Amino acid sequence: MATVGQPLTAPETGWKRYDDNNVNFSYFGGWVNKVGFDAIVSGADFADATDGNAYGGGTKNGNGTGSDIKFNFVGSKLRIIGCNEGSNYGANQVDVFIDEVKVGDFTQKTPERISQCLNFSIDGLVSKEHSVTICTTAYEGFNEFIFDAVDIDENGELKPYSSIVANSNLNAAAGDAQVALSWTAVSGATGYNVKRSTTAGGPYTTIASNTPGTSYIDTSVTNGTTYYYVVTAITANGESGNSNEASATPQAAVTPPSTGNQLLRVTVIDSSDHDYQLSSAEIDGFVNWFLKHANADTAGYMLAKKVGTQTSKEYLAFDKIISFEVI
Repeated sequence: MATVGQPLTAPETGWKRYDDNNVNFSYFGGWVNKVGFDAIVSGADFADATDGNAYGGGTKNGNGTGSDIKFNFVGSKLRIIGCNEGSNYGANQVDVFIDEVKVGDFTQKTPERISQCLNFSIDGLVSKEHSVTICTTAYEGFNEFIFDAVDIDENGELKPYSSIVANSNLNAAAGDAQVALSWTAVSGATGYNVKRSTTAGGPYTTIASNTPGTSYIDTSVTNGTTYYYVVTAITANGESGNSNEASATPQAAVTPPSTGNQLLRVTVIDSSDHDYQLSSAEIDGFVNWFLKHANADTAGYMLAKKVGTQTSKEYLAFDKIISFEVI
C-alpha cells in the first residue's frame, strides 16, 4: 500500500488517476502551467522543464495563500499527488476540506525533491458525491504548491465543483405495500427530490420532486420487491449530489392465530437450530421484526427461552439468522 510522502507514479489497484489538466478542476488565485517539474531553488528562477517526471508531463503551480483547487468526486476515497521541490522549498501547509469540513493538511516543504509524491490520502468516506477544496494556507518566499493529479475510487467519477453538500443520512423502513423514508435536513435546502431504483446503485428515477420536510412515504411499491432510494437537496445554488443509498423490501403484514402456543425454530449461520415455545403474539412480533428489518432498526431481537424450570432471555442477531419456521 502506498505511503504518504513517497512517490506514487501510478494509481494502485482499486484507484484511478486524473491529471491536473482535467476540466473538472477549478483553480482560484495565482496558478501557472509548468512543463515537467518546475522548481525555484535558492531564490533564483530555475526552470527544469526537462525533468519529465510529472504525471501527464506537467503540473499546476500555485503561488501564495489563496491558491485553491476545487472539484467534486463520487466515491469513498481520495489521494492528492503533488511534487515536492526539495531543499526545504515548497508550500508550508496545504489544507484539505471535504464537504466543507477540514479533514487534514500536508506540506511540500521537504529536504528532498520528490516527483509524483503522494501528499495526502483519505478513505472510509461515505460513498456518494463529495465537494473538495485544496488550499494553501501557509506560504513564504518562493515556495510553491505544486499540484499534479488526484486518485479516486476506480468506479468513481470526477465532477465539476459544487458547494452543495449532499445528505448522507437517508433511512428506509419497509411496511405493507409502502416504504417510509426519512433524512436529516440540509442547510439552505428549499426542498428535496426523492429518487428510486430496483437496482443497487441506480440508475434512479425521480418519484417525488421538491418535497418539503424530511420524510416521504412511497406507496407505489410491490410487496416482496427490493427498492433502492437516494435523496437530493434543492438550494439556491441548484441540486446537490445524491445522498447515501437506502434500501427496503415491503412485505404484507403477518396476522397471527388468535390462540395457542407454537414452536418457533430458528436456524443460524452455524446451521444449528434454536427452538422456542412461544405464544402466537410473541411469534408474530418476531416475524414482523425480521420481515420489516431496516438498517435503522435494532440489530437483535430478544426471545424468552425455557429449559426445565429455568427461563432465560436469548438475543438473536439479525445478520446471523439463515431461516426460521413456525411449527
